[in-house]
Amino acid sequence: MATRRAVRAAVSTSRAVRGRSRAVRRASASSASSALSVVSWNVNGLRALLKKAPDALDALARKTQADVLVLQETKLGANGEADVAEVEFLRDYGARAYATSAARKGYSGVAVFVRDALKSDMRDVTQTTLDAGEFDVEGRTLTCELDSCYVVNAYAPNSGDGLKRLEPRIDIWERAIKAHIKRLEATGKPVLYCGDMNVAHEEIDLWGNHAQNAKSAGYTPRERAAMSELLRDCDLVDTFRAFKGPNAREFSYWSYRGGARAAGKGWRLDYILAPAKLSPNIVDAYILPNVMGSDHAPVGVKLHL
Repeated sequence: MATRRAVRAAVSTSRAVRGRSRAVRRASASSASSALSVVSWNVNGLRALLKKAPDALDALARKTQADVLVLQETKLGANGEADVAEVEFLRDYGARAYATSAARKGYSGVAVFVRDALKSDMRDVTQTTLDAGEFDVEGRTLTCELDSCYVVNAYAPNSGDGLKRLEPRIDIWERAIKAHIKRLEATGKPVLYCGDMNVAHEEIDLWGNHAQNAKSAGYTPRERAAMSELLRDCDLVDTFRAFKGPNAREFSYWSYRGGARAAGKGWRLDYILAPAKLSPNIVDAYILPNVMGSDHAPVGVKLHL
């Protein structure tokens, strides 16, 4: 059984909140409530991003009207928020939490930011101990509970050079994150699972060299099968694939080597998964490849709960 440790979530009460724009369902439903907007981005170092582009996160929030913004690979130290206190950013997201690695300084790490408009709907943000061995001390998971749903933000372990972490990733991490999602689902609330999952699930999610890359982290048969099992066993859908269709070919990660981004040699490693029963409620699902500042692109979804 996993245990959860409360994470400090500082909530700002001094700012006026703009009403969120109304969204219209793709289906014929007549709900007047706004769609929830969730955006996920592996920033490959939060301090580095804010140093070179101080407005990057605010610009992303304005562009997407994100209600919940989740980040991975923040690479902050044990002090978390204190490491970026000198930069003012995301002022309309006073509810925020960080999970950092206790195993290695400047490694891994995730963060969650909740728009002030949802402040009254937010119940808690917790760092989740998954009973996942070595991964539990690497700051890989935060769970945000809203009145309407759970948002799980995770930075899945990379299987590494020579696939040296493939076994624990499959046998420990995948088992533990699936068990956590199923426990949340048992409460009756929808679960949105998002983040850098470090796997190109389908052939179309990888630019090429499939036979060679099948021996590399992120495209091994075991990693891809684990993703399929997660979707099946937790009754989830890949919101991008569900909304865009089976032939949509877009990527969310490009190596810094060899001009991969300009050459279109990418991988789709970043996902937002949602309950399959909510597929008809997806208003939009997207990747933003033109948002710079990281080797990953932000991904997002808007859907009615």
